[in-house]
Amino acid sequence: MGKRFLSIALSLFGGAVLVYATGAAALMGIVSRDILLLALAIPVAWLRINLEPAGHLTLAPVVVITALVLAPPHVAFAIAAVSAIISGVLFARMPLAQALEDAGEEAIPVVLAVASSSVFLHTQVQFESATLREQLFAVLVYTLTRVLLAALRARVLDGIDIKRFLSSPGRALALNSVLLSVIALGLSRLTNTYGSTGYFALTLAIIALVEPYYPFKLLSDQREVEFASLSMVAQAIDLKDAYTGKHARDASAIAVRLARFLRLPESDVRKIRIAAILHDIGKVGVSGRIIRKPSALDPAEMDKMRQHPVIGAEIIEPVELLAGASEIVRHHHEHYDGSGYPEGLKGEFIPVGSRIVLVADAFNAITTDRPYRKARSKTVALQILKEHSGKQFDPKVVVAMESVVNYI
Repeated sequence: MGKRFLSIALSLFGGAVLVYATGAAALMGIVSRDILLLALAIPVAWLRINLEPAGHLTLAPVVVITALVLAPPHVAFAIAAVSAIISGVLFARMPLAQALEDAGEEAIPVVLAVASSSVFLHTQVQFESATLREQLFAVLVYTLTRVLLAALRARVLDGIDIKRFLSSPGRALALNSVLLSVIALGLSRLTNTYGSTGYFALTLAIIALVEPYYPFKLLSDQREVEFASLSMVAQAIDLKDAYTGKHARDASAIAVRLARFLRLPESDVRKIRIAAILHDIGKVGVSGRIIRKPSALDPAEMDKMRQHPVIGAEIIEPVELLAGASEIVRHHHEHYDGSGYPEGLKGEFIPVGSRIVLVADAFNAITTDRPYRKARSKTVALQILKEHSGKQFDPKVVVAMESVVNYI
């Protein structure tokens, strides 16, 4: 419920800001300054750097804060929302509804910066005549709101602890916002002093800022390509099985949520995410006739099926990027009471990632349509997990599943 409410609230706010900005522009008119500032929303939106484990950076603050000082507030509102939509739809290839969430997340800090300055500092809506102290206050409100909103969104949507978010991506987000805002204040003063020359300097500054940020964008894009490639491989494996073709992706999302609830380090969460995506890759070495057999397997067939975790681990272990996930894949069918395979490990001797993937895999399997039965409800799936807690499944992971099930 919280996840859906936050998504809807952000989307509605993003849409409302766009409507308000459009109406204000129609009433007050659009000048060349506004057109230039809106045009600069495109390059700043292009440089999108996705952070680990959540959040993203763009160059938008430099144009937003400049617009806040040089133009009426609705221009800054529009730039914040439009840059987020352009970044999401055109460059991140996300649905418009999700891009509207980003628009709301980017617009709220600007609106609050204006509102708080008006209330606490009695600053007029036009910031051009505001003192440096008043402008810095607006920047502080803007930055804090951006970071806190990103932390809230990461907590609700991705299950990331707020303290953990603030210690890594939140810190990067804050530093980026402060740095670009300070640059924007300097550029806006230059523009106030030299007119059109200042706008030319603003354009050059944005071009210059792309260079130091670009390597981080390349790394971000590379990570996205890597996970997209792994998802494609997993989907191909799922299609060999009787699943719908997205079992591995869904099981991976559940496993990540469980790992974060159990407060595992993000380095371990990343390994679990990879392992859950590729947990069935070893089935390439098992006959499709055995995999898709609708009836019970005979002992010989079962022995062959039980080799797929070992095969999977051997496939991914030589790949440096995936090596950390190989042991999780190897043992993801071990049972907590020692009755699993391939080695019959028991309890805490089973890697925690394997115990998490087993629960995520089972929960998704139970709630997915299969050729021999229809999908069961989350309530029934939880009941089955609890019945086998301490036997097949780690009790701590089952308890975690109860806590995160409403976010899945």
